Amino acid sequence: MPMSLSVQSPAALTTEKDTVCLSVPAPALKLPMPGPQRAFTLQVSSDPSMYIEVENEVTAVGGVKLSRLKCNREGKEWETVLTSRILTAAGSCDVVCVACEKRMLSVFSTCGRRLLPPILLPSPISTLHCTGSYVMALTAAATLSVWDVHRQVVVVKEESLHSILAGSDMTVSQILLTQHGIPVMNLSDGKAYCFNPSLSTWNLVSDKQDSLAQCADFRSSLPPQDAMLCSGPLAIVQGRASTSGRQAARLFSVPHVVQQETTLAYLESQVAAALTLQSSHEYRHWLLLYARYLVNEGFEYRLREICKDLLGPVHYSTGSQWESTVVGLRKRELLKELLPVIGQNLRFQRLFTECQEQLDILRDK
Repeated sequence: MPMSLSVQSPAALTTEKDTVCLSVPAPALKLPMPGPQRAFTLQVSSDPSMYIEVENEVTAVGGVKLSRLKCNREGKEWETVLTSRILTAAGSCDVVCVACEKRMLSVFSTCGRRLLPPILLPSPISTLHCTGSYVMALTAAATLSVWDVHRQVVVVKEESLHSILAGSDMTVSQILLTQHGIPVMNLSDGKAYCFNPSLSTWNLVSDKQDSLAQCADFRSSLPPQDAMLCSGPLAIVQGRASTSGRQAARLFSVPHVVQQETTLAYLESQVAAALTLQSSHEYRHWLLLYARYLVNEGFEYRLREICKDLLGPVHYSTGSQWESTVVGLRKRELLKELLPVIGQNLRFQRLFTECQEQLDILRDK
């Protein structure tokens, strides 16, 4: 089989080489760092009442100045000392952690017991967060790490924020660490990204300037009790953006087909974002809302695909890759919730009957 070859002249090679040599490296990111304070207090939670007190260089032993860390939880107090000044602290109902000078991070139980030797961070600390047994450290060099300190495993390892911050004057306006150890970065341009440990990718989970959110209209698919009051990490990062679609019909005049397309795209984005954030409550909410919209608008192929995934194989198969749960929810229980909605549309009676019969077979096994 003939093969075409491209041959470069020496001049072309020289030009390419010069271009490579002249490339300018991307500027290094630098996030703000906390400065040393004489003392500071941090409230961890109000219910239960828990707060942390820090006093730097309170005493000297053998020429070494010691700093004191105190923690009070519902009137029960413990304290310990460290040999470096404490720059920042964070805590949860499971752990307390402090970042000190010389890039040291120390983690304690809520009773004051040290859980592991000090962690040497790759660069000075910028921000520290705790949720449950998860500890998140964001360094001044814009690298992010998350650990599950009870299991003593890394969830996110020195991941750079360069891909979400590079090429603009954006700053991190809000940081969230979910109860499953998923870090979420809200940026000053209205976008929010979460890091997906399974894929090692930053995923866009919210954009306050997203035209899909502005144009989507799914009011007809909302349940009577208006489940838009759904709460969770997705609702936190999106704020009021997730409810804006209900006003679309009054704000925009677009053809019905375009309205359908934008609404479908928006609802699918919400389902995918809730899944990536591992937010079971929000995933269930948006999946059922999406399915209601498919039923109301008559989208059989998409609806059938959802039902097929939730139902899974009726007969046992050794080669099946089907998982019976998603973000801790039983798929077949979700299908049972969805069936009454499907049954309301006569067009989908066949699909309703198929799913119901197969669920009955599984129940009788």
